[in-house]
Amino acid sequence: MSLVLAEEEKQAHHLRSTLRSTGSRLDQEMRRANQAESKAEFAELRVQELTSRVSTAEMGKRYAELDAARANEEIRRHQMRIESLEREVKQLQADIRILERQRNEADESASRARDTARKFQIELSKQQTKEQGIEQGRRYGSKKWFVTGHNEGWDAGYSEGFEDGRDDGFEEGRQYGIREVRESNPGFKQGHKIGRKEGFESGRDQGRHEERERALHAFDEFFASEIDEDDFTVTSFLIMSFANPLPSPGLGSGRRRPKNLPSLPLSAFSPPSTGTSDMFPLPPTPSTLFPGEVIDAHLRSEAPQSAGTDLAGTEVAGVVLLLNNLGMPEGLQSSLLQNVRVLSVAAPFELSSPIPSDYSAHSESSIPQSLYTSYTAAHEEPEARSQAIETLKWAFSNSRLIDIDVQSDVMSNVSKYEVFEDLLMKATADLSRDKKVPTVLSNILPPPHDLSLPIVKLLTHPSYRNYQAHSAALSLVPNLYVKFTPPMWNQAVPGPADPTSEMDQHREWKRKIKMFIGPVLEAFGYERIIFGTSPSFAAPSFPNPADWYALVRESFAELAVEQDAIDAIFSLNAKRIYGPS
Repeated sequence: MSLVLAEEEKQAHHLRSTLRSTGSRLDQEMRRANQAESKAEFAELRVQELTSRVSTAEMGKRYAELDAARANEEIRRHQMRIESLEREVKQLQADIRILERQRNEADESASRARDTARKFQIELSKQQTKEQGIEQGRRYGSKKWFVTGHNEGWDAGYSEGFEDGRDDGFEEGRQYGIREVRESNPGFKQGHKIGRKEGFESGRDQGRHEERERALHAFDEFFASEIDEDDFTVTSFLIMSFANPLPSPGLGSGRRRPKNLPSLPLSAFSPPSTGTSDMFPLPPTPSTLFPGEVIDAHLRSEAPQSAGTDLAGTEVAGVVLLLNNLGMPEGLQSSLLQNVRVLSVAAPFELSSPIPSDYSAHSESSIPQSLYTSYTAAHEEPEARSQAIETLKWAFSNSRLIDIDVQSDVMSNVSKYEVFEDLLMKATADLSRDKKVPTVLSNILPPPHDLSLPIVKLLTHPSYRNYQAHSAALSLVPNLYVKFTPPMWNQAVPGPADPTSEMDQHREWKRKIKMFIGPVLEAFGYERIIFGTSPSFAAPSFPNPADWYALVRESFAELAVEQDAIDAIFSLNAKRIYGPS
């Protein structure tokens, strides 16, 4: 029995062992089945992915075929466009050859026009000289008749034969002779003064008109005798276009020349500031125009070494010295007098400071003295403006001349200009008419400017249009002068031009300077422009006086001004207002 039990127990152990082995193998097979299932799923995913890639590749192939077809079509269109452009280029080359022939013909016609214009210029200069002589004779006759009518009466004056001066001067002298009788009547005195002025101007204008008619008649005769009928069309159209921009009825009616050819303006014989060529209509000759002498009317006392500097062979006859303080530095006057005459000295004062109570001019000095100041953006504030007006009133009452260095950009900014103009008007409002104190503005010719702005854009730029308008408005202020000093352009003044350089800084500066000269010259005339070599007090560096002089002289010369204008700008105007009275 025990053996049976032992055997059964042994079989039971064997069965349990077999069962465990079978369970282990079952677990192993289940794991292999799971792995096989995972591999099958992965393979299925790969198949799907590959199927998608194959589909994408087929679509890409179709798109590539479509792109290739479109590219071929574009190539064919571009080839057709190239052929069309080649035909157009050939046509343009033919047109260019035609235009070159026309340009050559126009150059020849312009050359003939320039030759004729030179003749007109010579004849017109003669007529203007004659007119000036007649005007001077009339003035002399008027003055002489004034004295003669006062002292000797009508009969003695009439025997002298000055018919033109009789109406202008004799009546004025006769009225002067009986003034004592009517001196007690203020209304008559004022009316007489106004009437005499109006009568004098009316007679003078009438005389000028008559002399101009005679000059134009002589010009017409010269015009008819000098011009060929074949060349008249181009030349007459050129001259009449400059003289009168409106259409002339004479051209439309087929007349050979106008009945009364108007006087040609100065701009007709000067190169246009924005033209395409500096040689139209007459080539400028800057090498022939030099001032007889130079007055440096703006020399800062920090740069005495530049006094008397040789300016390209032109003599520096005098300087106007702007001092740093109320007294001339010790030894400076004697050192300057060895080199050049000190025409005048200007002492500084501050617009924002209270009125000096102990100021007095240095009467012991034989050199005329005046005052100068600087106007900055800080003086545009209401409180500072009120103080500046009061101080400027004091300066006008205590000085024979006021220099104002304008360090605010009033020429291109409307609001700044209005503030500055208001300051000038209020400061001079209380001055009597007999007290004529000249005011000289510096650093507005040329004004501050951006050199990167080309001339073509500058013409239509608001800053330049404001500059033109403000120049015209300032010219209406009595006894106002403008100094031509080195500008604040954040660059050193360039030296003489290099003939081999097309973009020389000297030429570029000169073009810009001529743009700014034009409005001031037209508004002020050359009688109120003064030359100086030192820059504004806001500029720390000093230019080479010879370089600045060369720029200014060539600029005016290329604007075709006359010799008397060059002499006035560089010396005579400064002598007149700065020299001893």
